[in-house]
Amino acid sequence: MSNLEESIVLISSASDNSRKADVIGTGFAFYREDNYTYLLTCAHVVEDVGGEENVLVNNIPAEVLATGDVKGFDLAVLRVEKLNVPLFHLISLSEAKNRKFRTAGHYLYGEEKKILLETVDGTLGKKRFARQNNERLAVWNLLVDESDRLRRGYSGAPVVDLETGGVLGVATNMEKDGAKGLAISVEALHKIWHQMPPIISYFYLEKFDVITVNNEGEEIDRRSDEAVFFTEDFGNGVILEMVAIPGGTFIMGSPENEEGRYNNESPQHQVTLQPFYMSKYPITQNQYQAIMGKNPSSFKGGNCPVEKVSWYNAVEFCQKLSQKMGKTYRLPSESQWEYACRAGTTTPFYFGETITSELVNCNGNYTYSNAPKGKYRQETTDVRSFPPNAFGLYDMHGNVLEWCQDVWHDNYEGAPTDGSTWKTEGDSRLRMLRGGGWGSYSRYCRSARRFYYDADFHDFNWGFRIVWSGLVVSAFRS
Repeated sequence: MSNLEESIVLISSASDNSRKADVIGTGFAFYREDNYTYLLTCAHVVEDVGGEENVLVNNIPAEVLATGDVKGFDLAVLRVEKLNVPLFHLISLSEAKNRKFRTAGHYLYGEEKKILLETVDGTLGKKRFARQNNERLAVWNLLVDESDRLRRGYSGAPVVDLETGGVLGVATNMEKDGAKGLAISVEALHKIWHQMPPIISYFYLEKFDVITVNNEGEEIDRRSDEAVFFTEDFGNGVILEMVAIPGGTFIMGSPENEEGRYNNESPQHQVTLQPFYMSKYPITQNQYQAIMGKNPSSFKGGNCPVEKVSWYNAVEFCQKLSQKMGKTYRLPSESQWEYACRAGTTTPFYFGETITSELVNCNGNYTYSNAPKGKYRQETTDVRSFPPNAFGLYDMHGNVLEWCQDVWHDNYEGAPTDGSTWKTEGDSRLRMLRGGGWGSYSRYCRSARRFYYDADFHDFNWGFRIVWSGLVVSAFRS
C-alpha cells in the first residue's frame, strides 16, 4: 500500500439512523499537537453523516472545530485523539492547470456494501472559483484518467500534486459519473478556521531560472526549475520564506585540483543528509528588527541582509524566533550549508566554473578562472538581486558571509557524515562562516570555501540564514 493510501481516513456516522449507515466520506490528517490529530474533510460530509455530534474518523469520535458553507467553502476541520496516520503538507498553487494529481477515497462496493479504498489519477483542468461571505477561492476541475473514476464517498479526499507531493485541494464533487470532479483549494482552511494555530503553514511553489556559465563567465545554459517553500508571518508585512531542501548524498570539500582551494577543505568525504528547510535568503534587516527589536547593520536597508551580528546574536535570533513560531529554528550545520549551496553541483560555484559580479555581489576586481573583471559595489545589496541555485536559494555566494553552527576544525578528519553539527573537539569560541561577502574575492565565495572567527565578533561582511529540520512529509512516493 502506498503512503497516500496509508494517510487516508474513513469518515462515517455514529448515528442510530439506519439511513446514515450507508453514508461515508474521506478525510486526511495535516497537523498533530500532543495526542490530537487534525484532519480535513468536506462540510457536506459532516452534514451527511448526521451533523457534528455524529462524526467518526476510523471509528473514533471526532470533534468538529470549524465548517464552511456546503455551497461555498465546502471544508471542515476535525480533531481526533490518539490517531496515528501520516501527515500531509498543504500547498497553495496560484496556477495548476495541466498538472498531474493523485487522490484516494473510500466507497461502498457490491450488495454487501464493503468499504474499499482506491487511488485515482488525473490532470487538473480549468480553475473556477467558490464564493462565501464576499470572498472567493480557487476550485480546480479534476479530469480523471480514462481507466479511473471518482466515486460516491470520495468527498474530502486529498488531491495531491504529483510534482511537489503537497495537497493542493480537497475533492468536493464528482461529475459525469466520476469522470470529472471538483477540488477546493486548501487555502479555504484559514478562511473557515479563524483559530488556526500559526505553526500551521501553507506551502507554495516558486518557479525560477537556473543559470550555468563557462570559465569565462558566459552563460551556456538556462533551465526552468521550481522549489517548494512555506512562510512565517512576522507581522507588519515582514515574511520569512523557508525552502524545502530534499535529502540526499554529496561529496563535501574540494578536489585537490580546484583553483584557489585550501587544505582545510580536505579530505573530501561523502555526507548523507535528511531533508530540511532553509531560509530562501540571508536574514534581512526587517526580519531581524521584527524579532530582536533592533538593527545593528552598517548598510541600512530593510531588504538587505542584516550584518554586524555575532554568532551569539544569530543564535539568540533563532531562539526567539523558535519561541514565537513554535518551531525549532537554528543555524545550519556546515554540511547542510554546503549541500544546500551546491544544490547538486560539483563545480567551484553553483553557477559553474566561475562567477561574475552580474551573478554575485562580491569584489569584482578579483576574478576567478577566466572571468572578466566586474563591479565592486562596496556594500550589501537587497536579497534576491541575483539568480538562485537549483534549490531556489539566493545569495549563497556573496553579499554576506553566513554563520554556521559548527565549531572550527582545521580539516575534515573525523567530521560527521550525517549532516549533523560538528560540536566535539575544537575551540567552541571559534565558529564557522561560509559563502563569501560583498567584499570577498571571487575565490573566497566558492561552495567549498571555509572561514572562521571568534563567535562574539561581528563585522559588516557577516550575516546568517537559518534552518528548520521539522518533518518533511512527502504525500506521494512512486
